[in-house]
Amino acid sequence: MVWQFCRFIDSKLKTNYANDYLDLVALGLCGDMMSLRSFETRYLVTEGFKKCNIKNPFIEGMIEKNEFPLSKSDYISADESMACTSMGAAFFIVPFVNALTRSGTQTEKELLFKSMLDNYAFTKVLSNKRGHKEGEQETILAQALRTATNVKNRQTRAEDAGMALLESKIQSQNLLSHKILLFLLKKNEIEPNIRGLVANKMMAKYQRPCLVLSYSPEKRIYEGSGRGYTKTGVNSFKDILEKSGVVAYAQGHDNAMGCGIPEEQIPIFITETDKILENISTEPIYRVDYELFENNDNTQLILDIGNMNDYWGQDIDRAYININFKMTNQNIALMKSNTFKITLPYNISIIKFNITEEELTKFSEILNKHPYIEMNAICKCAVNKWNGNSYPQLIVQDWEIIDSPEYATFQKYSFESF
Repeated sequence: MVWQFCRFIDSKLKTNYANDYLDLVALGLCGDMMSLRSFETRYLVTEGFKKCNIKNPFIEGMIEKNEFPLSKSDYISADESMACTSMGAAFFIVPFVNALTRSGTQTEKELLFKSMLDNYAFTKVLSNKRGHKEGEQETILAQALRTATNVKNRQTRAEDAGMALLESKIQSQNLLSHKILLFLLKKNEIEPNIRGLVANKMMAKYQRPCLVLSYSPEKRIYEGSGRGYTKTGVNSFKDILEKSGVVAYAQGHDNAMGCGIPEEQIPIFITETDKILENISTEPIYRVDYELFENNDNTQLILDIGNMNDYWGQDIDRAYININFKMTNQNIALMKSNTFKITLPYNISIIKFNITEEELTKFSEILNKHPYIEMNAICKCAVNKWNGNSYPQLIVQDWEIIDSPEYATFQKYSFESF
């Protein structure tokens, strides 16, 4: 809205300044989780992250600083005119601004603000980095980039402490017996500015909606943050909260909101939400776009989807495929950092990162007695570029054994095809 107002001022003054801030507009839209299904939002994000439109000193500095992770297969753009994708910004720029805004001191926030202004960003100030020499200077921008990293690390440590606290409550209070992971905390037991971040991590780990609420004795209400888990088929956690009929408020996005529940209504809330969600599975549902088989040449399809990083973002989920394949002693390899690789015909590779010792042991036991293991896997498509060539890769998100001895048991997943 601010950008549109600036365009209006341009039209009145016969100037053209508004477009100088398209990169800031794009970052703001990503940070506010605006839907990329909106044509206007899609246009502004795409234009704002073009190399020719990156003019904000801090944004440019963050892109340069995170050049390596932004070049990875999940985030790199297939369009050479783009400096960054919306997913890249969401993972490697927005969290640092978010951390400074949530957990930074007033001085650190002012430093960030100045680093986004041309007339301040390149001004020299006394260095405050560890081990600096007396009288050493650096730009405000350089100081802000380092401070953003330091504050983000500080915030992460606070998140880890909050996670440890919540983990202990899961066991002692038997919280997994309910459909919603509900944490009722004392006032300031977890800092208010990180409750949403911790709720998001707990939601992802335990694959169910999560509420992290702190008690306000003055108002006799539990207030805090909620995060929904869409992979179980619940598209709007906010609607579920409102449907319970007892929440004081649920305000925000469908699956990221602030919430308040009166103290006396907590037992009713638990009963009602368990009832509303009684038929919802706690196993993730993957919506897949294609079902593939190893003997078909799916090279071009995988490459095409793998080159679509510019399209994924808020409300436009990354495409997944389901593939059926056979694993043998001849087509598997264990690489560095517990990366497991299965090579299929047509130079298609299936990659499982961080494979567990339990999985490796079970695969070994089965293949010592059987010629192959038939697998089903949910994967995302990626492009592995090497020596100027592009190779199709499938990155495993979840998998199961289809044909195996009875002692080899893996957690099942379900998926929907459309």
